[in-house]
Amino acid sequence: MKASIHVVGRSVLAALFLAGASLAQAWPERTVKIIVPAPPGGNMDVPARVFANFLSKEIGQTVIVENTAGAGGSIGVQAMLNAPADGNTILYTSSNVLTEIPHAMKPPYDPMKDVRPVAALSKYRYVLVVPQDYPANDLAGMARLLKAEPDKGSFASPSPGTVAQFGGEILNRKLGVNMQHVPYYGTPPALNALMSKQVTLILDSVVTSGPLLQGGKLKALAIAGTTRYAGMPKVPTFAEQGYPEFSDFSGWQGIAVSPKVPAPIVEKLYAATRRVAGLAQFHEQIARMGFEPVVPDSPQQFAQRLQLDYDHFGELNRTFVLKQ
Repeated sequence: MKASIHVVGRSVLAALFLAGASLAQAWPERTVKIIVPAPPGGNMDVPARVFANFLSKEIGQTVIVENTAGAGGSIGVQAMLNAPADGNTILYTSSNVLTEIPHAMKPPYDPMKDVRPVAALSKYRYVLVVPQDYPANDLAGMARLLKAEPDKGSFASPSPGTVAQFGGEILNRKLGVNMQHVPYYGTPPALNALMSKQVTLILDSVVTSGPLLQGGKLKALAIAGTTRYAGMPKVPTFAEQGYPEFSDFSGWQGIAVSPKVPAPIVEKLYAATRRVAGLAQFHEQIARMGFEPVVPDSPQQFAQRLQLDYDHFGELNRTFVLKQ
């Protein structure tokens, strides 16, 4: 009896393997849908559409983009998880949807177990910005102004539990000041508040602040990273100015699927995505938006990176949000 059960078990596994291999050979046999958990026209949607265009050419199938915004990206993630796990529904997301926001909003899924990362396509940095006429041009000057009136400053964020809040709280702790955190519903209103001088500063993505900096509406005091950003070569890094705590403040955009998608399909999708990510035209288009192209790690390495980021932001959340 045990021997027959063992044989049956192996037969079932073999059948499942063959089924997965058959699906992989067929993929993509029809239109592929990319779900973007953000509104149309935003800094997640536009690069997703660039990727969709290149992916369509790569796999020889129509690729459409569907915007499913709301609940900090949770509605879009859930829509991807509710779709058939055949590799024809892909999530295009920024890393904060999986690594930051879940600590504050507690979605009905575990972003580190219920979502399968496939490949990163780009990264973006954070920059500390102030109004254009702010009476300081570097962090040393900012520190003097804040310390002179330690309870007067304020910093904006697009919502609680985000990098913008953590950056402001780290500055409070390091400088011994008490800037007020002012959360908004999204980045645009936070930046509008900064330009109208309702708040003192914000730590924001280069992607969203970049056009305002180029247009002379804001001023950058420091940028995250271990080296200067090619798009803003005159802006010194935080580390150059004595603030190494901000060196690793960066985000990612990439794709993920349901963990139920067969491994052979994930590998085919990864291979196609890696080829797209290596195209000079793709690099040029996303670089114009403020993103830095990356060579995609393997799905396993990408998952490890996201887990590290998730743990890091969880610790920041416990330190600066839950203890308040």
